Amino acid sequence: MTMLFVVFTLLLLAGSARAATYGSSGFSGSAEGWTVKSATCSIPVTCSASGGYDGTAGNPAGSLAANSNILVNLAGLFKTTVVAESPEFKVGDGGNGTLRLQRQFVPGTLLSLAPNATYTVALVDKTGGVETKSITETIAAESGFTGKEGPVALVAGHVYAIKVTAEVASTVVGLSLGTASVRFDNVAVTGPGANPGDNGNGGDGGKGGDGGKGGDGMSDVRLLSLIQSSLGSAQMKGNRLFVKAKCPAQVGRSCRVSVQGLLKKGKPATTKRTAKVAKGKAKRLVLKVKPAAKGKLAGRQRLLFKETVRAGSAKATVYKRLGLIRR
Repeated sequence: MTMLFVVFTLLLLAGSARAATYGSSGFSGSAEGWTVKSATCSIPVTCSASGGYDGTAGNPAGSLAANSNILVNLAGLFKTTVVAESPEFKVGDGGNGTLRLQRQFVPGTLLSLAPNATYTVALVDKTGGVETKSITETIAAESGFTGKEGPVALVAGHVYAIKVTAEVASTVVGLSLGTASVRFDNVAVTGPGANPGDNGNGGDGGKGGDGGKGGDGMSDVRLLSLIQSSLGSAQMKGNRLFVKAKCPAQVGRSCRVSVQGLLKKGKPATTKRTAKVAKGKAKRLVLKVKPAAKGKLAGRQRLLFKETVRAGSAKATVYKRLGLIRR
């Protein structure tokens, strides 16, 4: 009886130590309940702001976008502000946690105005009536999605929401038409626990996108954050590309990695290669250039690669441009 009591107690303690992920949004197919609270521009009529689901871009495709729209040629500076908020979610255990996301800023046809994007991500405590900033950053143009994170403090049983405020402002006076976009993807709050990527039972957590948890405790969101820099440089020799793929040691198990070179998203430049890579190790993959793409690669200095990694039941996909080293 004593032994059974000890085992039962240890199981309870182990369960309570698990981390939980809340408000996880991968935006795969929809805005997943996020709403735009406001969208304004400093120059009425000639300029507008908008926000919502963008199915054309993401990691993988699908993201929340804050758009700056210049309707007629401008002769002055502009500033747009878009505020969006996630669905509410209730946390289980209290303590210190982490807010994670990926962001991208594409100035589009407004590049001549040299716009900058400043965004702030805050955790709103609906129960306590407190809003706390977690991430603030100003960025120039970036084609890829970059991961960022900041600290948060959670109170057990409180209801929260994630609030994103994105501002885009021109720094050069000029004439231009078009749209600039700040996009956000793979947003989640990780609660306290031994494994920061665990997406355990989080009570009334928000609707999940890429935040599903595998049976071994590795979540899609956690895996995505670990593989951001898992591809090395690409070497090209004749009609073959040599790419080094890694399986981060933090994954805790071997990875199944698939890599393919792309002329652009959806247009393959090479064959796809899949290999099993041991945790903490790297393996060189050999990709064959497709005959139709060989001429298009002749003068390229960089190439887009799609990498999909599976670890247990967790899966994540990243896109990364690598320099081509010819030999």
